[in-house]
Amino acid sequence: MSHWITLVSTHGPMNGWSAEPDDKPVGGIVLVHEIFGVNANMRNIAERYAAEGYLTVVPALFDQVEREVELDDYAADDYLRGNTLAATLGVDTAAELVATAADAIGHAGEIAIVGYGWGGAVALAAARKMSLPCVVYYSVPTPVSPQDGTGPVLAHCGTLDPQCPSSRPASVDDGSAFVQIRLYTTGDGFDREGDPLHYHEESASQAFGHTVEFLGRHLRVRGH
Repeated sequence: MSHWITLVSTHGPMNGWSAEPDDKPVGGIVLVHEIFGVNANMRNIAERYAAEGYLTVVPALFDQVEREVELDDYAADDYLRGNTLAATLGVDTAAELVATAADAIGHAGEIAIVGYGWGGAVALAAARKMSLPCVVYYSVPTPVSPQDGTGPVLAHCGTLDPQCPSSRPASVDDGSAFVQIRLYTTGDGFDREGDPLHYHEESASQAFGHTVEFLGRHLRVRGH
């Protein structure tokens, strides 16, 4: 069952899309949206994680600036509006809101944070604060280590994306694959269904498979 919920934070209330598994959750995921808000694509992605057994919530971070933002056209105006909203909110405040969402689904078990685009930077910032596993789409994270409080990190990046040089190794780790980087022969936004200019079904499917494996491994370990 999926529905809108209200999350209460120190910055004020915000909406959240909650996607619930059919059976008892095997864990929880805070899904951090791109600059396009909690649009149809983000809700669909949440459903996919719920189908894998995870209670998934997508907090509407932009509610602190403008309520009910859903940008589905991926037109130039959407990018401009989304970037303006993201800059106004700021990564630090967004990370605090993500922490609120994580607390709200704590009853589901172990929690991970999964972020897309701008949401990837927010997810990583929140993961540092909360020492949680983190998955980042469309960017290579800045150097992180267990010493700075970050949990394990998986990053997905397209080799045709200028922000993700193909020369980057497939994994960067401290001897235990602490940070893994998965590369795909595509560009930015490859799991953005509904955006024909960027969506790449094969890469999206592969990345989702790697993400599910990562979540199962790290949340299971943390749960024990």
